[in-house]
Amino acid sequence: MTIEQYDFPTTCISCPVESITGIWEFKRPSFFKYLCYSLSGHLLHLVTKGSYVVKINGREYKVEEGDIVYYYESEEVETIGNKSEVNFYSVSFQAPKFLPLPYEMRVFKADKELPILFRKIYEEFSSQNIKSRHYMAYSILLKILNNIEGIYFDFKNCTLEEELWWSIERRIRRDKLFRPILNDLLKISGYSRSTVIRSCRRATGHTPINRIRSIRMEEARSLLTFAHLNVTQVSEYLGYPRVHEFSREFSKYYGVPPSDLLKKNAH
Repeated sequence: MTIEQYDFPTTCISCPVESITGIWEFKRPSFFKYLCYSLSGHLLHLVTKGSYVVKINGREYKVEEGDIVYYYESEEVETIGNKSEVNFYSVSFQAPKFLPLPYEMRVFKADKELPILFRKIYEEFSSQNIKSRHYMAYSILLKILNNIEGIYFDFKNCTLEEELWWSIERRIRRDKLFRPILNDLLKISGYSRSTVIRSCRRATGHTPINRIRSIRMEEARSLLTFAHLNVTQVSEYLGYPRVHEFSREFSKYYGVPPSDLLKKNAH
């Protein structure tokens, strides 16, 4: 295993990527198994050799050579190897205004240019030239993000007031606070009720309660699709006191009961 890391400036003016935490090349032996948490911020892997299974917060994905794997904000990650060795590049970066990719887009095939860019960013990052590390790495990372065909990060040029809500939402997703009340949001942010409500409306067009409901329902659909959990388990994970309350809200939001989604995915 090769791990190399260097310090970067804490900010990048006029750049959506605020900092690069690290760029590494990892080599895993056959039949490896790891259980850990991903780094803070955004994390991209490009698999250059081998295949394995990864579970991200309990959702299982098959990863093959040439795939990109994406993680966000300290997620629980379990990787299980097979008879093949696995090599991959890893890029960790902070971009607070990028919203996380949805779970159905966490593993996807890289286009033909991405392996070249990942190898180049690793080589530049390993360079002894300070300017190369500081500037070329940022430039290449932006090309990587731009070249992920069919996949995009939702990015908003936020005002300070809008950014308040996105910071609250990142905390909700990170800490899995799927059923907070408004007072919880006030404690998280340190701001008044009117400021938090106004920030959410300007950032998303919705009230905090409606926005959090959307986050909760997206999480529920993802768990039912990828995590091999039943309706009761998903209900408990999301913090519902009774499973029928979860089923009623899910049915109202999506137009079908959660059990129908399980049946569809079983086929």
